[in-house]
Amino acid sequence: MNDIQYAFINEFGQYGFDFDQPETSTHFIIVSILVKESDKEFLEQEVERIKQKHFLKSAIDDSRRMEILQNLKDLPFKVYAYVIDKRKIREDSGVSYEKTFIKFTKSKVFDDLYRTFDTLDLVAGEQGSKEFMQEFSAYVRRKCIPDLFNYSTFGFNNSQSQILLDMAEFIAHTIAKGYDVKHYSNQYPSFYRLLKNKIITINLWPHDYKHYLYDYHYEKTDSETDQIIIKQAVNLAYQYIEEHRKSEEDDERVRIDLLKFLLFNLKENPDEYVYTEEILENLNAIRINKIKQHYFRSNIVSKLRDHGLLIASSNKGYKLPVCLNDLYDFVNLSSLTIYPMIQRVAKCRDQILLATNREIDILEKGEYDYLKRVIELGKIASLNGE
Repeated sequence: MNDIQYAFINEFGQYGFDFDQPETSTHFIIVSILVKESDKEFLEQEVERIKQKHFLKSAIDDSRRMEILQNLKDLPFKVYAYVIDKRKIREDSGVSYEKTFIKFTKSKVFDDLYRTFDTLDLVAGEQGSKEFMQEFSAYVRRKCIPDLFNYSTFGFNNSQSQILLDMAEFIAHTIAKGYDVKHYSNQYPSFYRLLKNKIITINLWPHDYKHYLYDYHYEKTDSETDQIIIKQAVNLAYQYIEEHRKSEEDDERVRIDLLKFLLFNLKENPDEYVYTEEILENLNAIRINKIKQHYFRSNIVSKLRDHGLLIASSNKGYKLPVCLNDLYDFVNLSSLTIYPMIQRVAKCRDQILLATNREIDILEKGEYDYLKRVIELGKIASLNGE
C-alpha cells in the first residue's frame, strides 16, 4: 500500500475588507503542511521538542522565528500554500463581504488541491473563530464521498495532530512576513531562504502579472522591453494553467505544477535560474511515479514551448524570462545543440552525394525540405563570407 500523504491546513489573516482597521490584514494565507504517514510520528515528536524549547507561537520576534525555522528546515515535510491579496480580489471578483470571500476562496482551494493531489488525507485547524476552515471542511465532506469503509482517498478521515496544525499556522504567519503589508518584515528574505527547499509552491491569487512587475522593479529599473517580456511570460503561463487546469492527463498536471513553481520562483528570485534537479525534486515530492530528466525535458518543457510559452534556460537551469538577456540565454543554449547537429547532417549528406556522384540526396524527401534549405542557405552565407 502506498504511503498516505497528510495535509495539515491552517490559515493567517482576517476575512474582512475594511483595510483602514489596523487588525484587518491585506492578505489571507492558507498553508498545507504535507507529510507522509511514515514520517508523521517523527515529525510530531521533533516539532513538539521545538515547541518545548522555543514556544511555537505565531506572534514572536524575528530572531526567535529564525531559530525555529533553523530547527524545522531539515525535517520531513513540504509546504503547499495560497497567498490571496484581498485588495485585488475585491477589485477583480466583486468580492466585498466576508461570506462571499469565504465562499469564493473555499471552492478555489478545493479545486486546486483536488486537481493537484490524487490522494490526500486532510486535517484542518477549525478551532476558535476560523470560519473559513469550518466552511472548507464542510465543503470538502460534501464533495468527496467516502467508500464502503468510510475512507476517502481525498478528504477528511478523522486524522488529528494539533502540533502539526500549530506548525501550519506558524508557517502561514511566516509567509505573511513577506506579503501582508501590515505584517511585513525586512527579515523575510532570510526566512524564505530557510524555507525554500520545503516549499512546493505558493499560489498567488488573483492572477496578475503586475504582482511580479511591482516586486521586480523594487530591486531594479527595467527597460520597456523587459516589462513587455515579463508581462508576456507571466500572462502566457496563467493562460495555460487556466486552459488546462481541469485536464485529467498526468503530463498536463506536471506542466501546470511546473508553471506554478516557475511563477513562484519568479516572485521570490526573479534573476535566478533553478537547476533541473531542484525542479524535479519539487515536482516529485507530490508524485508516486517519479519524473526523470529526459522525460521532463522532452515531454514537459518542450511541449510548453511548443505551445508558445516563454521559458528561459541556460546551463544553470530554467526560469520565466524577465529581460531580453534571459531570452538570449535560451537562444544561445539552443544554438549549441542546433548548429552542430545541422553541420553533422550536412557532412553526412555531402559524403553520400560524393560517393554516389550526386545521385542520392538523403534530404530529397519533402519532409526534409526545410532542413535542406537551411543547409543550402548556410553554404551560401559561408561562400559570401558572412
